[in-house]
Amino acid sequence: MKYPLNVAILCITTLCGPAFCAAAGLSGDWIAEIQAKGADPQYARVHLNADGPKITGEWSQAAVRLSVEGAASPGKLNLSLIRSGAPAGNLSAAGTGNAFAGEGQMIATGRGGGEQRNTGQMEKVAWKFTREKQPPAGSPRTIDFEPKEFHGYYSASYAPVLHVFAGDTVRTRTYDAARDPRSPGGNLETGPFYIEGALPGDTLIVKLNKLRMNRDSARQGSRINGRALTPAYIAAAQYDPAFDSEWKLDRAKGVAALAHPTERLKNFTVPILPMLGCISTAPAGDLAYRGTELGAFGGNMDYNQMGEGVTLYLPVFHAGALLTFGDAHAAMGDGEVTGSALETSADIEFTVDIVKGYASVGPRLENADYIMSMGVAGSVADSIQIATSQLGDWLKRDYRLNDSEVALFLGAVAKYDITELVDPQFNVVAKVPKTALASLK
Repeated sequence: MKYPLNVAILCITTLCGPAFCAAAGLSGDWIAEIQAKGADPQYARVHLNADGPKITGEWSQAAVRLSVEGAASPGKLNLSLIRSGAPAGNLSAAGTGNAFAGEGQMIATGRGGGEQRNTGQMEKVAWKFTREKQPPAGSPRTIDFEPKEFHGYYSASYAPVLHVFAGDTVRTRTYDAARDPRSPGGNLETGPFYIEGALPGDTLIVKLNKLRMNRDSARQGSRINGRALTPAYIAAAQYDPAFDSEWKLDRAKGVAALAHPTERLKNFTVPILPMLGCISTAPAGDLAYRGTELGAFGGNMDYNQMGEGVTLYLPVFHAGALLTFGDAHAAMGDGEVTGSALETSADIEFTVDIVKGYASVGPRLENADYIMSMGVAGSVADSIQIATSQLGDWLKRDYRLNDSEVALFLGAVAKYDITELVDPQFNVVAKVPKTALASLK
C-alpha cells in the first residue's frame, strides 16, 4: 500500500525521534582539531558508533587512545573522553551534517610538532569536528602537475599547490635555482603537496618511482668547503679563478663529462645517478628554514642514494604533511664537499602513503638493498648517535629484536655513510643490508 509523502514522513519521525535521527548520521570516521590557548593545534582520529541518541567510540591521538561516550540531539553533540577509566575531557559542539565546532576541556596530552606532555590538569580548548575525507571515485589516481610557483624555504605557511590522497601518484618536475632563480632562500622547492588524512604524529611515505634528468647540462662548485678541510689545507690552497666546472650530460649513455675540461681531466667521466637533494614535510610549528637547511623534517639531506626506487619515511608535523622537494643532481660524491653537486633539473614520479599514529624522530628510507636511518645534527658524532639510535628503534619495532639482539646485529652488519658535510647541519646515514634482515624471524 502506498502512503502520501506527509504520512511517510510522519511514520519515520515517529519511529526515529529527533535525538535518534540526530545521532544516526554520526557513525563513522571523523577528524578532531583541538586548539588550546598558546598551543599548536592537536589532531585526533575519532570513530563513533551511534545507538539511538547514545554515542560511543574511540579517540586516537598520536600514541594516546581514549574511549568516547556521549549523546547527540538536533544540531548538538556532547562527548566525554575517558582514559584508563578516568575523565580525560568534556567537549560540546554545535553543527549539522559533517561539521561541528565548539569548546570544552581536555587533559593536555601533546602539542603540534610531536612534543608530548601530560600535566594531569584540564585546560580549556576550542575544537572542530569534521568528517574524514574519502578518496574520489576511481582512486588511486595518477596526476600530472606542472609547477608554476616555487619556494626557497621550508614552512607550513605556504598554501598547498595540490591535494592528493594516500595511494595517489604525481608526475611533476624540479627546477635548478642557479638557472631559474624564481624564489629567494636557496634551493627551489616544488610544492607543497597536501596529503589528505596525514596528521601530526603520522609518518608520510614517499616512493620515488621515477627520477630522470630533463636537460643536458649541470654545474658544480669548484672549491672544497672549509668544513671538510684542515686549516693548513685551506691556507695553502690555490684555486684557479677561471676554472670551468660546467658538465655535459649524455643521458643516452648515462655519463657526465666536463664541458670544457683541463688537459688532465679531459678523459674524466662519472656515471649519471640522478638523485634529489631535498625532500621535506613542513617543519614543526611556525618554524621556517632556508632551502639549504635540514632537520627532522627532512629538507636538504643531500644523500646520493635518494634516487629512483627509494622509499622515504618522514615524520608529519602539520595536517596534510605539506610535502616539498627539489635540488636535483645528476651525480654527487659523499658529503657534497664542493657545496654543490652536478646541479640540474629532473622529471619525477612519486607515490604517497601514510603510516597512521606512528612517527620516528627523523627521516628513514629504504631501497632494494638496505634500510637506512638518517641522523641530522650539529656534529658528525651527534649525527651518528641519532642515526644509530633510530635504526635500533626501527629494528625493535618492526623486527621485534630486543636490545641485546639489536646490539649484536648492528655490530655485525651496520654500515655508515656521511651524506652532508657542508650545510648548516651534518647528516649521517646508518644502514643494514636487507640480505641480513631476511634471516630474521
